[in-house]
Amino acid sequence: MGVAAAVSPAYDSVMAARFLLSAAAAGGADARQLARDAQLPGWTFTAEQAIIPSRTCRLLWERIERALEDPHAALTIASRHQAGQLDLFDYLFTTAATLRQGLLATADFLHLLTTNGRLRIEAETDQQTTYSYRHAEPGGRGEQLCLQFCVALFCLRARAATGQPVVPAHVAFTQPPPRSRRVFTETLGTRRVDFDASATTFTFRARDLDRPLLDADPALARILARYAQTLPTPPSATWHEHFQQLLAQVIRDGSPSLAALARRLAVSPRTLQRQLSAHGTTWRAELDAARQRRARHDLHGGAVGMASLANRLGYADPRSARRALRRWDLRPGEPGEDQSHRR
Repeated sequence: MGVAAAVSPAYDSVMAARFLLSAAAAGGADARQLARDAQLPGWTFTAEQAIIPSRTCRLLWERIERALEDPHAALTIASRHQAGQLDLFDYLFTTAATLRQGLLATADFLHLLTTNGRLRIEAETDQQTTYSYRHAEPGGRGEQLCLQFCVALFCLRARAATGQPVVPAHVAFTQPPPRSRRVFTETLGTRRVDFDASATTFTFRARDLDRPLLDADPALARILARYAQTLPTPPSATWHEHFQQLLAQVIRDGSPSLAALARRLAVSPRTLQRQLSAHGTTWRAELDAARQRRARHDLHGGAVGMASLANRLGYADPRSARRALRRWDLRPGEPGEDQSHRR
């Protein structure tokens, strides 16, 4: 019996989680405890480039709101954001020529922070442009807080980056209205804030979108954009494909263990085994298949010594690699021969 296709999970950069933890700490919360409560892996505080499930970030938002005892925690944290705290993502915006170009760069490179968020133009006239911000993977209160933060950040960035009192023409949220709108209107700069909308949107007037940014640097903006284009693309379209991509990486790193892969996915080994079972497979089967793919690739490229091949496949010794090759019906030392057709 086939296994039903699973919905592809979304992922966020660990950089975003670190920013949230730092901002919460500035508000008096215990960042380490928040990380534990949100089930963030221990390497969250040190990893340079890593991703975590978006559901983990949503849980972090909920824990931060509770820890700060602030129903407007998302707006508060957005107000504390300073350019550069989100690294390259911030500089891609601030070095753009105009506010309009900064938002375009944000949309183009949003995947550097999240595969969950989508910034798009909903409507455009000569007078104004309406942008929508959506999540591919919705999820309760945590999503509401994240959407509040992102929209507030766009509006606050517009003022800070232009040095002008830019006020959005309109803002809308899909969430139900809060008890008080005061903090929303003060943070966003407009009384035109609606709730229970069909989409979360913000609208800027054309004259504001064409305002130059204070730190505009066209040459640097081009350099940053070229660099951003070389960074890893978002995770694959399905969870299983993303798992296979990470598995290939841990094999290349020489540590193909269930525990190592689980750490990359920010789940426990037992949870990973359950996820694989839901996809109709097992850890042993996936590891064997990944090693076989790597062996075929390397042998197809030319003659490879058994010791070298064993190291590339993550085996402890050449004898283990040799047994695996016999099982896969592959032969070492045959340059250029692709035997994937043999069975």
